[in-house]
Amino acid sequence: MRPFLHERLRRYEELLELSNDAFRAYSALDLGLGDAVLRFLDGASSGYQAIGAAGGENDMLALKAQFVSARAGVHPLTFERVTQRRRETERAMALHVLVRGAERLRGDHAEVQRTLAETRDQLLPLLAYLAQKGVLSLAPGRPRTQPELEHVWRSLLDDPEAGPAARRIALSLNPADILLMLADLLTG
Repeated sequence: MRPFLHERLRRYEELLELSNDAFRAYSALDLGLGDAVLRFLDGASSGYQAIGAAGGENDMLALKAQFVSARAGVHPLTFERVTQRRRETERAMALHVLVRGAERLRGDHAEVQRTLAETRDQLLPLLAYLAQKGVLSLAPGRPRTQPELEHVWRSLLDDPEAGPAARRIALSLNPADILLMLADLLTG
């Protein structure tokens, strides 16, 4: 089954907020920095697991292992025991894992946004085509109901001219994502 991209986008935004909290703790020299970093990494790994993104979950767990290693007094890159400047090593590793984790999240977030934007761009001319045929009114008004949105989508899929483009969209996106985008486009 194709992933529900609107849900992924929402989860990524929540995780980015956790990342922001941890960056704020780092910047404020907060004594609870370690807890904030672990909250972010645990939340991110759980978030990736919930959406079935094993690669993202693995990246976050690896970053957590590096940070936990630094907290335990072992440099995670050299595997040498840190006896001096242990707090500095922990703070440096906190920044390292926060930056790497945030980069991954921002990249995944941007990819979902890009996919949704491309699909919107593909749907616009299809909706204009239906409007030209008189099957659909594009006048802004009340929000469309789910049965109305499903009818619009079915009309696109069944149309001999618009059908091939609509089927390409259907092959790449979750039906719920398509209906949400249709709702946005038809009410806006």
